[in-house]
Amino acid sequence: MGPLTFHSYGAMLALGILAGVYVAGREARRRGIDPAIIVDFAIYGILAGLLVSRLLYVGTHLSEYLADPIRMLYIHEGGLSLHGGVIGGALVGIVYARRVRLPFWQLTDIAAPALPLATGITRIGCFLNGCCYGVPTSLPWGVYTRYAFGLRHPTQIYEAVLTGLLFWLLWRFRHRARWDGQVFLLYVAIYSAIRFGVEAFREVAMLTPWLSVAQAASLAFFTLAAGIWLWRQRRG
Repeated sequence: MGPLTFHSYGAMLALGILAGVYVAGREARRRGIDPAIIVDFAIYGILAGLLVSRLLYVGTHLSEYLADPIRMLYIHEGGLSLHGGVIGGALVGIVYARRVRLPFWQLTDIAAPALPLATGITRIGCFLNGCCYGVPTSLPWGVYTRYAFGLRHPTQIYEAVLTGLLFWLLWRFRHRARWDGQVFLLYVAIYSAIRFGVEAFREVAMLTPWLSVAQAASLAFFTLAAGIWLWRQRRG
């Protein structure tokens, strides 16, 4: 009621971003790097990430948005591609790391634990909003959504729980990383596997009868991360 409207997805997205920036700032301080550098990077990276992730999501649901083009701007309804967000943030990171004379891979390691934490919190917003819902199910934990009929897999919660575990894993692993980029590449590989699995229970745009667009992207990200991992490990 009243003149202000709070959208659950937008609120949780903002909370996820704030939590991620806080965690990245703590990790920067631990490494002896001014947290202000990470805050500045977060501003640019988040803006680029949101833009690219929205464009990628709209591009994979183009027929839906062409029917009502103004909805392309309705980010509060949900509809962001995390793969696009990672691409946008990484591109900004390459430029920003050179600007502040900080090794790019070190910058990605600082940001890595924050990414699954922010993702998990945002997925709770997806659940509250009803978007990113799963396929029909008869399981006792099936939920209803305003966007589709019948009980659905709560895929938002599946991903929130799994990314929460990934955050915990990366937060512990960061002390044992042997070379710059190892934490970030581990994040990309494991999140790609998580997303590939969760997608099997979601109603999504399909690239083939047995492979969704996001699953194809996850396979590409996993392969790229594994290849870079082997390359960097051989370099010591």
